[in-house]
Amino acid sequence: MKLTHSLLFALPLVALAVTDARDASACGGCFVPPDENTQVTGHRMLLSISQTQTTLWDQIEYSGDPAEFAWVLPIKGPVEIGLSSDALFAFLGQATQVSVYPPPLNCPPPPSCYYGEGDFAGGSGTSGSGGGSQDGGVTVVAQEVVGPYETVQLKSSDSSALKNWLIDHNYNLTPDISPVIDAYVADGFDFLAMKLVPGQGVSSMRPVRVTSPGANPALPLRMVAAGTGAVTGITLFTFGEGRYEAENFPDFTIEPSQVIWNWDTNDSNYAALKKNGFDATNGFGWLTESARPTSGYDLTNSLQQVAQQIPELSGYGDAMGNGALEECNEDIDKLFGTIDMNALWITRIHGELPRAALSNDLLLSASGSQTQVSNFIQTTLAQGTTPPCPTYSPCDNIGDPGNGNWGGFGWPGSDGTIKGGGGGGCTMGTDTQVPVTVSGLGILMALSMIRRRKPGKRSR
Repeated sequence: MKLTHSLLFALPLVALAVTDARDASACGGCFVPPDENTQVTGHRMLLSISQTQTTLWDQIEYSGDPAEFAWVLPIKGPVEIGLSSDALFAFLGQATQVSVYPPPLNCPPPPSCYYGEGDFAGGSGTSGSGGGSQDGGVTVVAQEVVGPYETVQLKSSDSSALKNWLIDHNYNLTPDISPVIDAYVADGFDFLAMKLVPGQGVSSMRPVRVTSPGANPALPLRMVAAGTGAVTGITLFTFGEGRYEAENFPDFTIEPSQVIWNWDTNDSNYAALKKNGFDATNGFGWLTESARPTSGYDLTNSLQQVAQQIPELSGYGDAMGNGALEECNEDIDKLFGTIDMNALWITRIHGELPRAALSNDLLLSASGSQTQVSNFIQTTLAQGTTPPCPTYSPCDNIGDPGNGNWGGFGWPGSDGTIKGGGGGGCTMGTDTQVPVTVSGLGILMALSMIRRRKPGKRSR
C-alpha cells in the first residue's frame, strides 16, 4: 500500500517533466552526422570526487530525431567505462530541485478524518585490449564493447593524426571543433571515442560512467561545445567531501529573502531572479541551487529497491532485468568511491552558457564558506490577493479539501517553483515534505515505465 501511494504521488511530477526534447547519455562532445538536423540543448552531469578516483556521468538533452550518436571525451590516462541508468539522474533531480512555497496563512488544519490510515498527511560487455597498436600516428590504448557501445581509448601527440583517425572512423568533425581537439592534444589529453554498436538505435542508449584515477574536479566544457546551439543549459551534481563551486567562473546564489510569492498567479519571482543572476555575469555564471550534507542511504536504498523490485524497468541489466542489481551496486560503488561518508555532501549548480562560455573547461574547488544552500524556499513576502482559508465538507462526505489541493500540495513548474500549492490557502511548509526515500522510489518507477513505453521520447 505504501509503495502504491508513493507511485501515485510521483506520477504527476514525471508527467509534467515529459517534453519534446529527448535524452541521450555519456556525451562529451556529440558528433552528429552532417545530414541530420540534431542539436544538443542541455546536459545533466554528475561528478563523484574522491582522493583516489573521479567518476563522470553525462546525460544530454537534444532536439531532432537522430539515427545515431557518436561522441568524444577528453581523458587523462586509461579510464574505466561502465553502464549506468537514467534512474540515477531521476533521483538526484528530484532530491535537489528547487521548490518555492507561499507564506503560511496559519489556517486551521482539516479534520483528522481526511487522512486515512496509510495515507500521506503531510552487463558487462565483451572487452579486449587494443594492445597499444598504432594507426596513422594514433595509439589505440584499449577497445571495448560496453553494453550497446563500441568504445576506443586513443592517445596521440599529433592532433592532425588524431583528427584524421576520427574522420576515417566516421566521426563528423566540424570546423569549430577542430581547434578544440588541437588544444586538448597540446594539453596532453587522451581521448575516449564512443559509438553505438551497428544495429543499435538511439532508443537503446544508456548512461555511461567514466572513472579516472585521482581527484580531477573539472568538466571538459570545450568539448561539450560540439553539437550545441547558442545557449546550453548544464546542471551539474557533485558528490564529495564538502560543498563544491565554480573556481574559474562566476558563481552566485539566490537569497530566500528576495523571493516573493504572487497569490494571484500562484507563482514566485524565482525564475526572474535566476535570469537576472545569469544576465549579470553575461551568461558565464553558475547558480548554486542546492548544497548540503547528505547520507548515502537514501540514494542507495532507492536505487536498490528499483533494481530488486522492478529490474526489467530499472534501466539496469538487460531487457529482462537480468543482472540489474549487480549493475546497480557497481554504479553505487563508483558514486561514493573512497569519499568519507561522514563528510559527504551533494551540491547542485546550474548554468545557462552561451557558446563563448564554453571556451574554457570548468574547474571546481571546495567552497570557502561551506555553508548549506537549501533547495526548499519558504517565502515570507507576498503580493496579490491573499486567498481565504479553505472550508471542509463534513466528515461523512469526505472529498477533496479546499479548492482541489490535498493539504496544499502543489506541483513543480518549469522554473523550479511549486505551482498551485497556495490555492487552498493552507500550504504546507518545508517541514512537511514527503520523505525523499519514499517519493524517490515512486518517481523512479514512474519514470522507468514512461521511458519503456515510449522508447524514442524521454523525460528530462
